[in-house]
Amino acid sequence: MKGLIAIGLTVLGGFGAFAWSPDRPDSSNGESVGFRMVGEPIPVGLMPTTPLLTDLDADGDIDVIVVCGPCCGREVCEDSGHAQVLLNDGAGRLTKRDERIRLGGTALGGATGDVNGDGHMDVVVHHHSSYDAAVLLGDGAGGLKLHGYVPLHDGESAHVHSIALADVNSDGDLDMLATLVDDHALAVLLGDGAGGFAPALGQPYFAQRHPYAQLNTVDINGDGAIDAVLTDMRGNGMTVLTGSGTGMFAPLLGFNLNTTMPLTSAERPMACALGDVDGDGDLDAVAFIDESPIAVLMINQGGGVFAEAAEALIDLGAPCVGGTLADVTGDGVLDVVASGTMVTTVSIVPGRRGGGFGKPRLIEAGGTSPHVAVGDMNGDGRVDVVTGNYDGGTVTVLLATE
Repeated sequence: MKGLIAIGLTVLGGFGAFAWSPDRPDSSNGESVGFRMVGEPIPVGLMPTTPLLTDLDADGDIDVIVVCGPCCGREVCEDSGHAQVLLNDGAGRLTKRDERIRLGGTALGGATGDVNGDGHMDVVVHHHSSYDAAVLLGDGAGGLKLHGYVPLHDGESAHVHSIALADVNSDGDLDMLATLVDDHALAVLLGDGAGGFAPALGQPYFAQRHPYAQLNTVDINGDGAIDAVLTDMRGNGMTVLTGSGTGMFAPLLGFNLNTTMPLTSAERPMACALGDVDGDGDLDAVAFIDESPIAVLMINQGGGVFAEAAEALIDLGAPCVGGTLADVTGDGVLDVVASGTMVTTVSIVPGRRGGGFGKPRLIEAGGTSPHVAVGDMNGDGRVDVVTGNYDGGTVTVLLATE
């Protein structure tokens, strides 16, 4: 596969958008940031969320799956509640494969992985207002078929904002995790290796006051077990749930309703992205503030304990709801890649060696409220950007240029 890179939600903008036209590069002063749009944005239905990037047809190129559905306050409509597969020709040009896969009115986001052990990539999709998660099995030729639905919980206040796949019980099979916002909990369902899932012992696990978007599943404390790292939006801080390697989780710093790794520079962190920002080998976090033009840099002090950096605030330039970290400038340093809510630009914030970030650079996405994923879409070794334009109903591919 050509350079598949970890993806995540993203949203923001910046000061003054660049002029743009299809297949014409954007550029900036200072740090090199250049992209060109491949053709025109592709219509996929209303409210497309963060694209999922993976090789669905086993040709070595990164394909795209986008889930379309309403988030908080949006109405269910006939032109959403589905997933759309877009196959890549190897040059970043996407083509729709087959019809939309109908999933129900509030389908919101997903994750990819081989859940049944057949060597093909599969997709799981969560709903905003339902505990049922859909399992879509891949056929290795770019097709996805609905395998069934899995209940994440038996509660009465379904409000799910993130889903992930990871092997949390060390048996070699992918398991399913999701944030249950109004239950203040993390759902954990153990995979059977055949596409089925069953609740882990004692789940859902307490995840502080308001676990929200962009659930990260990584070994944050170096013990070999997968942990869960996320934000506590109403508790105003970072949450780490340490994995035991058996499928069970517990809060890193105790069971209490006051977040133990607080943010003080800003309020309402709704999502976070992880990466080694300061080059010390530990994963740090950038916490994105709810519909705000700033993010907060949280440095990993070791063992998954986070604290605000000395220069914590990152200027994003426009209101945001998430983001990801990737080296899009090609200098070996992680940059922030984010997309705006109710703007049409992707924001690139270049990283500085040793930690910290520069000024935002704006790239036109050709659609409103672009949610971003990153990966090498044309096999040239550079990090490209794919956006699901939530308020535009389209998907855009932005290829990195010199």
